[in-house]
This record gives sequence, C-alpha cells and structure tokens, in this order.
Amino acid sequence: MQIKGWRLSAASPFVNAAAGAIVLFGAVACSREEKGPEAPPQAAPITAGLELPAVWSTRPLSGPVRDVAMSTGGGAILAVAYERGGLDFFNMDGEQIGEPSLFRLKAIADGRSTSIGDAAVTLFPGITEAGDLKGYVFSPGLMAPTQIDLPINEERDIQGLCTGDSTAGGLIRIAYWTMANSMSLTTGVLSEVNGDLTWTPEASTQTDFPVTSCVFAYDTLVASPRSEDSASLTRGKYSALLSLEQGKPIQISTDYGLTTMDVGVRDGITIQAPRNPTAITAQGTLPAGGFPGGVVVVAGENASGEHQVVFIDPSEITLEPVTE
Repeated sequence: MQIKGWRLSAASPFVNAAAGAIVLFGAVACSREEKGPEAPPQAAPITAGLELPAVWSTRPLSGPVRDVAMSTGGGAILAVAYERGGLDFFNMDGEQIGEPSLFRLKAIADGRSTSIGDAAVTLFPGITEAGDLKGYVFSPGLMAPTQIDLPINEERDIQGLCTGDSTAGGLIRIAYWTMANSMSLTTGVLSEVNGDLTWTPEASTQTDFPVTSCVFAYDTLVASPRSEDSASLTRGKYSALLSLEQGKPIQISTDYGLTTMDVGVRDGITIQAPRNPTAITAQGTLPAGGFPGGVVVVAGENASGEHQVVFIDPSEITLEPVTE
C-alpha cells in the first residue's frame, strides 16, 4: 500500500480560537498566565498509599526507552522511542507491529488516527535528536514507522511537545517549546483536509519558568518546570495529572499540580513494574480491549535489569466504586 504524499500548506496565522486555559504548575510557586477554570475538574477520591496494579507488559526490549506515546481515534497504538535510537509500534496486547525503524527521537507525543482516502493512518508528532518537529505514521500497509514533514513554520530547534484533542474539528492539538526559548509555549491545531495536512496557529503563552514537560487535560494546557514527563488521565468528569521526576515514583495530582501524591505500582504475577519509570502516557478511555478503566503506560528498567513497557490498571481512580 502507498500513502499519498501529503501536500503541506500552512493555514492562516490569524485565528480567533484560543488554546484553552493554561495552568503553569511547579512545586513551590504556582503561576497562572491566563485565567484557568474556576475549580479543578472532579476526580475520584485519592488516598495516601495509592497502589495500582501492573497487569501486562511488552517483551523485554532492546534497550532503555526515552519516550512512549499512545494514539486515540481508533484502535490504540503504542509508540516506543529508544534512548539509543529506534522507534517501535506495539498493539495494546504488547505485541510489536511491523519492523522497527532507525529514527532517532528525543520525544514523541500521543497520536491520533484518521483516514486518508481508503487508508487508516495514525499520526504521532515527534522531535528528532536534532530538534526537528516531524510526524511518524502507522498504517496497516506499512512495514515500519514512516517519517513525514509537518506544515509548521517553526519546525526546527524544538525542545519538547505535548498533544491533545482539538475541539475545533482538527486532527490534533500540539503545544511545543524551543531550545532557544523554553519559557514560551506555542500551540496550534494540525488538520487533515482532502489528504493534506494544514497547521492553524492558536496562541503563544509566556511562562515564568523554563518548561520541562506539558500536558493537555481536556482543553487546559498544563506545564511543569520539574517533571521530566507527564500524562493526562481523563475519563468523563474525572481528571488527573500524572508526572515523573528523576529517581522518584509516579506522582498524581487532581488539582493541576498544586498538590501531588506518590503512586505505587504493584507487580503482577509475572509482571515486574519499573521502579523508576523514565516515560509515561495514559488514557482514561480506550475504544476496545481489556482496559475498562483506561490504562497508564510506563517504561523503564525492572528489578531483573530488563527494559520493558508496562501497562497499569487505573480503575481504582477512574471508575466509580460499585454500590450495593
């Protein structure tokens, strides 16, 4: 199968759509550059000592993982980028899909699925080690992940990114910051129109700290000056932020990072969770599969010295308890 070569054309740089409220959170000082929601979204009660079970994993991987991402909009696909280079796609059973590629990435963000003509395509935005913002494509007809250009004017010297749903009808919302200015987040919407990708800029928001990670919680963009990676776990009215800091366990927040709590991961019968995860992604709702309460995916080295991606069941916090 061949995928049509997308003709890349930038959309109008002047739009009225805002990127949604942005909340900039840190450990000690919390800065809100734009007016945020009146109150954090509701979330299931979280008690101290929260421990979630590891329920599945990939096979042992070839080496340390740099980043992980999942797709929405169809059957979920897992993307795994390695520290030493390489990009793999997996299904939600932890099985590798196709052959690995040799692309060298420093970050990959959650993707979205769409149809281009008769082809089902899943697109993951990512950043090369050189700082180029590219797209990485999965399609059943491809032997391995494929790299494409994106129609974003400032597509070089990118330091980090995150993605979210577009409420304006586009394919995916992207926020990024650059190597030259890590205190400014630029957002826009990537759309597909008649087989072409277009980019609609939305906003540029200044922060009062260097951004190290960001995440969309519904239409709220949340940035951190400390977390190495972060993920949004949203399901209906429930919303929580998950974050990773070097040498620490997973942290969870239900108030946009004003307060956080450690989350323990309980090993399964045959599953060993990484003790210090290096990458994280999450979804509160999956279209199909064995994760009724959503899934949290982490990567790292386990006690046996093996590098794996592990699937964690967050149902305790995403599903309301059954009452008699």
